[in-house]
Amino acid sequence: MKNDKKLEYEHFHYPLDKMSWKTALPTVTKTSSEKITENPKVSVIIANYNNAPYLERMMESLVHQTLGIENIQVLFVDDRSTDNSLDLIKPYCQSFPNIEIYLLDKNTGGAHGPRNVGLLHARGDYLVILDADDWYAADGLENLYQLLEKSGDCMAFGGVARSKNGQLDLLSRAYIDVDNEISNRPISDLPYDFYNWLGPQGNMMRHSLVKENNLHFIDQRVADDVTFFYQALQLSQTISQTQKITTYVNRDDDNISLSKNINETFLLSWLRSLGYMLTNYPDTESLQKFITRRLEWLLVDFTLRWDTKYGLSLASLRHFRELLADYLPDLTFNPEKYFSLDIYSYIWQFLQAKEDEKLLKFVAWHSLPSIDKQLKKLMVSIILYQKTKTYHQ
Repeated sequence: MKNDKKLEYEHFHYPLDKMSWKTALPTVTKTSSEKITENPKVSVIIANYNNAPYLERMMESLVHQTLGIENIQVLFVDDRSTDNSLDLIKPYCQSFPNIEIYLLDKNTGGAHGPRNVGLLHARGDYLVILDADDWYAADGLENLYQLLEKSGDCMAFGGVARSKNGQLDLLSRAYIDVDNEISNRPISDLPYDFYNWLGPQGNMMRHSLVKENNLHFIDQRVADDVTFFYQALQLSQTISQTQKITTYVNRDDDNISLSKNINETFLLSWLRSLGYMLTNYPDTESLQKFITRRLEWLLVDFTLRWDTKYGLSLASLRHFRELLADYLPDLTFNPEKYFSLDIYSYIWQFLQAKEDEKLLKFVAWHSLPSIDKQLKKLMVSIILYQKTKTYHQ
C-alpha cells in the first residue's frame, strides 16, 4: 500500500487495530428513563440530526415491539439537532423504560459520530443500527433475535420494505432468495443481489462480534458504514435470513439525506472505502460482488446524472476516471463479470480505454428519452467499433 494512502486511512480511523476512533468522539450529556435494564437482549442505536418529522413513528415502532421494550435498550444519539428532536424524544423517557438519550456536546457532521457513541454505550446481546427516519415492523426485532438465538450465527437479515410518501412502492427481497428462512448460510453462497442492501437496514448482529473485533464507523460524512457491515459479514462467515418484513425504509421526497449531496467529497469517501477494502481483505467472490455493486452506484451518479453537484462534463468524467485509477489501481477481477446492466459494462469499457469524449457523447445519447434500447445498443457498437479501429490504425 502506498504510504500516503495508509496515512489517509488512519486519518479517517479505518484500521481495526487502533482505538483512535474512540478518543476522537465528543463528550456527551445523557438523559434516560428511570428504569433501565442492565442486560437487555437487543441494543438499538439511532443516530439523529434534525429528523423531527419522523421520530414519533420510529419511537412508536420501538416501544411497542413484541420483543418487549423491557428487553430493548434504545440509544438515541443526537448530533446537536437544531429542530425539536429532543423535545419529541424526552417524553418517552418518562413513559417507558430503557430509553437513553445521548446529546453530543459537539456536532460531528455525520452519522459516524453518533453511531460510535452508541457502540460505546451498548449493553445488549445483539445490536441493530436504525436510521432515525426508518422504523421496524411490530415483530421485526423479535424475528431477528429468535433467528440468531436458534442458529448461533452472528448476523441475521430480514425483509425490507421501502416507503415513499406513505406508499409501500417496493418490497425488497434482495436479502432473501430462499423460501421462509435459512440458517448457517455461508457468505460464499450469497448472490449478487444480496449486496444491494448490505447496510443498516433489516439486520441484527451479535454484540460480541462488534466488540471483540473493534468494529466501528469510519470518520467520514459519507459512506461511513461501508466497511462496518462488510467487515461484520466477513467475520460472521455464515448468516441467517428470513423473508419476514422487519424494517421499513423511508424514501419520502422531502427526506433529503446526506447521501443525496453528490459531489467530489461524496465520490472520494466512497472510493476511499472501496480502496481500503481492496487492500485489506482477501480477494474473494464476496468482496468482488460487494465492490462491483458499489461501482454500479458510482457509475450512475458520476457518469449518467446531470443533476448533481459534481456535474457532468468532459472534465468531470476525466477527473472521475483518474480518481478511480488512483484508489482502485489494482483490481484483480473484471467487474463486467457481475454488472447487472449492459450500460455499466459500456461505461466501464470507455473508462478503461480513457475514451472520455466518446463516453460523454454516449451518455448524452443515452439520456434522450426517445432513444429505445436497441438503438442505444447499436450506437454503443458503433462507438466501440470506432475505438477498436483507432487502436489498429
